[in-house]
Amino acid sequence: MKKRHILLLLFAVAAVVGSCVYDFNPQIDGEGGYMIVDGNIVIGEVSQVRLSYSWSLVDTLATQDQARMAVLQRSKMYVEDSKGRRYENTPPDGVYIAGAPIGYFDMRDADPSLEYRLVIENEKGTYASLWAEPLSPGQIDGLSYGISDDKSTMSIRVSAHTSDPVPSYYRWKVEETWEYHAQKQSSFNYIYTGGPDGTIEPGQDTVYRCWKTGVRPEIMTGSTEGLKEDRLVDHAIYTLVNTDQRISWMYAADVTQMRIPEEAYRYWEQMNNNLNDVGGLFSPEPSEYRGNVANVDHPEELVLGYVGVMSVVRKRLYVDEGEAQFYKYIRPAEFMLDTLASPVEWLEAYQDGKLPVIDIWSESRPDVLLGYEWWPARCVDCRLQGGTTRKPPEWPM
Repeated sequence: MKKRHILLLLFAVAAVVGSCVYDFNPQIDGEGGYMIVDGNIVIGEVSQVRLSYSWSLVDTLATQDQARMAVLQRSKMYVEDSKGRRYENTPPDGVYIAGAPIGYFDMRDADPSLEYRLVIENEKGTYASLWAEPLSPGQIDGLSYGISDDKSTMSIRVSAHTSDPVPSYYRWKVEETWEYHAQKQSSFNYIYTGGPDGTIEPGQDTVYRCWKTGVRPEIMTGSTEGLKEDRLVDHAIYTLVNTDQRISWMYAADVTQMRIPEEAYRYWEQMNNNLNDVGGLFSPEPSEYRGNVANVDHPEELVLGYVGVMSVVRKRLYVDEGEAQFYKYIRPAEFMLDTLASPVEWLEAYQDGKLPVIDIWSESRPDVLLGYEWWPARCVDCRLQGGTTRKPPEWPM
């Protein structure tokens, strides 16, 4: 027997985020193809630096040829200190570098009293960042969130200070983890046999609750310049909208704070303005994006990126939607579901990407099973939205 039900289906779209090194490929007016050096030399940790190229409004897929990336793939990278010691590029065991190359430098025993720089060698020349001493990161006094008056946005905020008599310039990076649930929780498993003799059995739902982790793409900076005290209070570093799946249950932000030189702050502010502006009439010329990395043999070549030398401090913020009451449920679209009774229908539904969710019983004869309601797998299996059912360590719930 086949019985149709009309119900509401939510299509949740998960945001795409990256890893600890940003996929930073800015758009620049005019000619593209400028090398980008993205990363920092972090004393006391394993540092990462990524190489890539910029693109421009005139670039197309045809002009993004593989020759540019081949040059980067053949590059040699290392960090050196002012006493001549080299820290070679040593990827962790089991890490395969695909696409743009990433350098890994073990700085855990580096001397914080020395100066450091990054060196890149390839067929186009030798590139190096300016020598710099590590900057202390200051203190994170607290993390918090604030909700706008109309409850449409939530800002993640940081309070920080140093004891220095001069203004401080900061940059933050955030790794975020969030818990989300499938649209529908199932109490049944379909036992697929490859033929029409498959069965449906009661089972514990292990694909309803998932977690996902990524990195915020924003360039997050702040300064105490112009303030009476070298202290930031509730400084907003990024925002979430109330329909964002990240905030639907439990959200965690791991905030990494670093203190940067004033010239680095100006650089990242300008890059941020350009990314928001996307090549407007009064966008700056490419030469205005010059950072602290240069081609030693051809200093006139423009290289994008600012490689800082620093130590960092971290702190985690949890946002519980049960307390925040911020998430706004989107009214879903209508969707047709079938109640299927026969193993032949079950096989067809399974092969069509559906899973059994609810058992349907006769209203007139409560002991008669009419069949099972089958939902699209994407609404039942949370892993199909890119997450994992493996609960992160120290997750509060």
